[in-house]
Amino acid sequence: MNMNKLAFGEYARKSDEAKERQEFSIPEQKAENEKYKIRENLNVTLQFQDEKSAFKPHKRKQFDEMIRLLRAGVINAILTWKENRLCRNPEEGGILIQMLQDGIIKEIRCVATNAVYTPDSDHLVLQIHFGMANQFSRNLSKDVRRGLEYKCKRGEYPRPAVTGYEGYGEVRKRNIRPHPFEAPILKEIFELAATGRFSLGYLADYTEKKGLKTKTGKKLSKSHIHVILTSPTYYGYFFQNSELYKGSYEPLISKQLWDKVQKALMNRSKPKVTSWESKWNGLTYCGICGCAVTVSNKTKYYKGTDRKVTYSYAHCTHRRGNCSQPPIPISELERMITDAVSKITLDEEEWSLGIKLLKEKHKHETDQSLNQLKHHESEYHTFQEKLNRLVDMRADGELTREEFMGQKKNILDDIAKVESHINETKVSSRSWLELTEEFLNNAFHARDIMLEGTFEEKRRLLFFVGENLILQDKRLTFSFKKPYDILLLPEYRTSVLRD
Repeated sequence: MNMNKLAFGEYARKSDEAKERQEFSIPEQKAENEKYKIRENLNVTLQFQDEKSAFKPHKRKQFDEMIRLLRAGVINAILTWKENRLCRNPEEGGILIQMLQDGIIKEIRCVATNAVYTPDSDHLVLQIHFGMANQFSRNLSKDVRRGLEYKCKRGEYPRPAVTGYEGYGEVRKRNIRPHPFEAPILKEIFELAATGRFSLGYLADYTEKKGLKTKTGKKLSKSHIHVILTSPTYYGYFFQNSELYKGSYEPLISKQLWDKVQKALMNRSKPKVTSWESKWNGLTYCGICGCAVTVSNKTKYYKGTDRKVTYSYAHCTHRRGNCSQPPIPISELERMITDAVSKITLDEEEWSLGIKLLKEKHKHETDQSLNQLKHHESEYHTFQEKLNRLVDMRADGELTREEFMGQKKNILDDIAKVESHINETKVSSRSWLELTEEFLNNAFHARDIMLEGTFEEKRRLLFFVGENLILQDKRLTFSFKKPYDILLLPEYRTSVLRD
């Protein structure tokens, strides 16, 4: 290349960060550059553009490529809209000025300021522009951090909405709220995970069947499900710079449910359900060794009739070693489960009896709920006072940042638990007639669901009404959750009502 002839590389940059919202867009910069190029009859041979911040060095691929081509002599001048488009950090600013002084760069032309910098010009002006751009970014970064700190203290979620939530509100005061479609599905996922009977793979497949996707439209992976299940965001708290804050948005789940999920995730001996086809997997436990009961299919070939027949058996998983539990046909297990659920039945007379028994059994529940509510509210105020004292101690320099954050996290965990107790107590104060209708409806249809319902309906019914399904010596024992025990058939009810 003839070094006496200028070969310009045109550079444009625009960051999506808030601090550069007022700057020209890349198309606008290029339009201004084009008019200047025509007016000055410049030879622009290459174009470069980045959509990255220039506050940190070596973050812009196109800028680095332009520097490489300048050093290689492919181009020897730069055309840009404004000095701060080239850099906002001292390192890259120093590189440009050194290359200009060494004559590697013959000219830097800036359209907005109508400035031309050459090896012989006063470089102090260019240094001042780069320095001002850097200080401007530093000040704005401080303002952004300060704004985020106040935002977190107000309980406003500081990042884009996570799955299950949607963002709303004015700029700089935005928060999140439950997404009308996503939130109910995620609540269901937490409830399923809390049982410990479903693998992450199963939960990921389940969300896909429900139509739930990530914010970018992709399927939720197992790792994404794990992140969701372990995030405090869903019970109303969030981390910012390793510090835990209490959110002012509506939580999707209670802290108690979240704690149950964490326990289930840590208990690796829990059975895992991987598909709807093995619909009874994880429902029953071995009465001999305590492992889960799973279902296996075996195909047998009958030579005489030249046919293959597949048989399904329920058997112990043997996770803890050899077990003497004999396998049984899956049809036999299904029959025993259906018979167990059929022990609850209802007609109109028994429906009235159920309401009467519940009201009698829980006649003091309302007064107890009020007393519990007062107790939990008192606990809440105590923890709030502890938190206020902790903040004062930090402000007075009595605690280091690490000590403050550790103690603050413990207090906020206690507050979250008390808030869950308060919410649950308020829910339990609803009319007993409403609660009765909820579970009696399930009980009334129980047998029909077990005989004719879908796999999903059967599993949900069992999770809702029963517990402790134990298979031992080809016999199944089964317990009903309260208050379903009240609805047992007369021959099973006597011992329950005697308690």
